[in-house]
Amino acid sequence: MLGKLRRTSRLDAGLALAFAGIAYLVWALVAGTTRTLIQDMIRTNTLKGLAVPEFTRVVKIFFVDAGVVIDLAGLIWMAVSLTLVVFSSRQKISISWAWVSAICQSFVAAAGAVLVGWAAFMPQQVPIAIGVEGDFFEKVSGFSLPVVLVVALVVWVTFLVWLLVERARLDRRGPTLRDGLRTNIFR
Repeated sequence: MLGKLRRTSRLDAGLALAFAGIAYLVWALVAGTTRTLIQDMIRTNTLKGLAVPEFTRVVKIFFVDAGVVIDLAGLIWMAVSLTLVVFSSRQKISISWAWVSAICQSFVAAAGAVLVGWAAFMPQQVPIAIGVEGDFFEKVSGFSLPVVLVVALVVWVTFLVWLLVERARLDRRGPTLRDGLRTNIFR
């Protein structure tokens, strides 16, 4: 999709428009759910007299206290995605940029949900008894999801950059004879 610039059809623009809306919906659902989850967890721990971990307090400041910033960021991001759809429907840029923007918004929302889920359930983790060590897999599973999420995002961004570089290379030298034969013979 990030290959040569081709004519953007109404179907392409419509699908990108729909996905930009779905990406914002994911953003809004994650923002609302995480805000409620953190607030309820803090209320429950306060009623039980349990201490709230420092990491959870930091996440509360970012996701609950500054929640309006997250709401506005999601709205602005959706507007940027929709603007990219408009530019691509006017054949100014590739429709891929609108898709990339919406997909990135969904990824950032998912990363925020993982972060908040980790912070919210941190106080409920069962502490290991004194003198008893957890086995290897317990220790690894305690931090594997954030690490794997970061690796997945790095892999995705690497492929995105690679495809953009390939597109720039094609734009710079233009299509070759082999490219023309491939599209005309194998249709």
